[in-house]
Order: sequence, then C-alpha cells, then structure tokens
Amino acid sequence: MKTLILVRHANALSGLEARVNTDAERPLSNEGKQKAAKTAQALKERGIVPQIILTSPLLRAKQTAEILKQTLGGQLSKETLLNGLHADREVCEFLAEQMQEYDTVIAVGHNPNVAYVLHLFCKEVHHFAPGSFAVLDFANPHRPQLTYFGE
Repeated sequence: MKTLILVRHANALSGLEARVNTDAERPLSNEGKQKAAKTAQALKERGIVPQIILTSPLLRAKQTAEILKQTLGGQLSKETLLNGLHADREVCEFLAEQMQEYDTVIAVGHNPNVAYVLHLFCKEVHHFAPGSFAVLDFANPHRPQLTYFGE
C-alpha cells in the first residue's frame, strides 16, 4: 500500500518569545514538542513506518520531523518546496513524484499549504491545527483517498 502522511508542524514560539530575527528560526515550544511526540505516537499506533520524512527547512518543521523520526524511523530530508511559500500544485506534483519512489512518505509543512495540498489531492477540507496529520491512501495516484485525519 502506498501511503502519504501530511503533517503540520507542532506549536512554535513566537519570534519575540524565541528572541530570533526571522520566522524561519522559530523553534517548537514545550507544548509543541509534546504535541509532536503525541502525533508520532498516534502514527505509530496506526502502523506507519515511513521510508522517508520530508520536511520544510524552517526550524519548527525540522524539529517536528526529528521527533517523528525518533519514534517512527525513516530517512530525513529537508525540502524547500515544503516551506509554505511554493504553489500548492507544485507541492502536489513533488509529493506525487515521491510516491512513485517510496511506499510510505511523511511530509511536514505549514498551514495553509498542507490544507490546500490535502484539498487538491482528495477534494476534502480540514483545518490543520498544529501537529495535525492526514493519512492518504495513494494506491491510485490519480485519486488519493483520505483514510484518517488526526489532531
């Protein structure tokens, strides 16, 4: 079975709280680290074993992806296309290409991009709170199906 999991990064500190100069440097909050661990556990309970975890290069997404990797395993790869600034269709095309190479892919990104990508793939609308995830059955790459949405 081919499975794509879309994950929104967990809760992050504000730039002011984190004392950083750019949005890209904002780290996860303690709450965010706990939420990422809960998301990882929920995916583990669903039997998710990723071959690769693709992540936005922004710190909060990388930290979420690293927590997922600690629990689930898999190779980690930073992908600029997941930074939330690229066209949603371009992201979909990239993820569809990854699904040709791998059986199970996790993609960690940002809102609203993850919500739009889910809509483009499955024609469903869901609000991605921090740490939320969508599990897509990619057996038919022309009609991926949402099989689970978790918060």
